[in-house]
Amino acid sequence: MIIDLPTTGQTEDRRMARASWRNLRWRPNDSTGEVLNIGVVVEGSDGRPHVKLLKSFDRIRCLYDASVAADAKFLVRVVREAILAGAELPSSSVFLSEPKFAAGDSAASILDQMFSATVPLGVAKTQERVTIDEAARPADTTSVRKEVLDALRHIAGIKADRIITPERTMQVVEDGQAHHLDIPLQTRNALGTIVSARYAQPKDNELNIFRADSDLQIARKVYRQDRLYMYVVRPERESNAERTDDLLKEFAWKFKKVGIAMKTYTHTDLVVQDILEDMPVGSF
Repeated sequence: MIIDLPTTGQTEDRRMARASWRNLRWRPNDSTGEVLNIGVVVEGSDGRPHVKLLKSFDRIRCLYDASVAADAKFLVRVVREAILAGAELPSSSVFLSEPKFAAGDSAASILDQMFSATVPLGVAKTQERVTIDEAARPADTTSVRKEVLDALRHIAGIKADRIITPERTMQVVEDGQAHHLDIPLQTRNALGTIVSARYAQPKDNELNIFRADSDLQIARKVYRQDRLYMYVVRPERESNAERTDDLLKEFAWKFKKVGIAMKTYTHTDLVVQDILEDMPVGSF
């Protein structure tokens, strides 16, 4: 029996379109530093943009309130028009991430793939699903860190080891005595830590951030040339959301004054994207 097979080149041409893509990101509140992915823009082979933005605003309504969700809905509409028209983005609170490359059957399939992978806010949730998701999420810093670092290794491969320190600590030797700082992310020019604000008790969240602050402040004194980052993961829904908001705003303001960039998230996959942009170690 003779079977005609397509050549390797033909198969790859059909399957592997390659395109540049970016996340469209929104900072709903400058004082907290929280950044949300609200869409994806893919550059087609003809140079024209393919855009996919939020259609459901349920998660934003749950995380903030109805007025913020309404603002997001309006913003998405005007941003889409601006991108398709080749105009500047209409607000300083909306910006594009650094470009990355992906392969797929077409620009449209890459758009769908990247949207599904990087825009968790795009999935509408029922009340029952919200309850299940929140209960299943890890709360303590150790578990949240593991989730983030596992995702970082999955995306960055072996180069993640150039960001994640083997012992998750930084050793400082002074007067012959070794001291260890809790700094799990280290590159030549940047230091970072990951902290959970998902604890049930606000005081536990505050204590965790204070501990991380202490080690970063010492790192700042020892390694003055490094950029410092604190990535805080908070719940998507919580009974004491207002108190958490106030806590994070206050810390963000204080940290900014001493050169620490604090960023907050509701999803750990968004942390990974910022780590790769804030602490680059070469092409991935």
